Amino acid sequence: MLSIGMLIKKAMKGHVDLLGPAMKVADELLDIPSFDIPDYTELFSEEKEIVKKLKKAILMVSGAAVQKYGPQLEEQQQLLLCAADMLIQVYLAESTILRTEKLVKRGNEADYKGQIAMAKLYLYKAVEEVNLKGKEGIISFAEGDEQRMMLMGLRRFTKYINQPNIVALRNTIADELIAKNSYCY
Repeated sequence: MLSIGMLIKKAMKGHVDLLGPAMKVADELLDIPSFDIPDYTELFSEEKEIVKKLKKAILMVSGAAVQKYGPQLEEQQQLLLCAADMLIQVYLAESTILRTEKLVKRGNEADYKGQIAMAKLYLYKAVEEVNLKGKEGIISFAEGDEQRMMLMGLRRFTKYINQPNIVALRNTIADELIAKNSYCY
């Protein structure tokens, strides 16, 4: 909660531009979404795109909350908690992906199947958590058409194009642990 509170205080003082990017995200919601299916050939290219969208979800929720409550946002602790949980999940997911990508670049992708599976599995969980906390946050302050529009935007920003096979990812991790008969990560 403290991280979001401090970020909002800095935005209110003009030290950090939070409302500018939040307004761009709000404008993006009014645009027609692209139905093109990108070609994700590089390792983690889709995952990095999803992280960008998750950041937009945070901007959408926190920007609308700042517009609604202004300086009184600090009194809305449950809303701040939702935004903080979203921020934490995105930070951890992005860190996991970038660290795993760095690890794989040093060696061979086949040698790091377990780490790749864990990074993808964590991102999947983070997307679900951001979606859940985003809904809680939006429902706590928005009503009517604004709420419906923001919930549509949240679905747009928390959507996988190629849904990962969660069972296969878990099996990859388990198989590696069983083969080495110890914690190998």
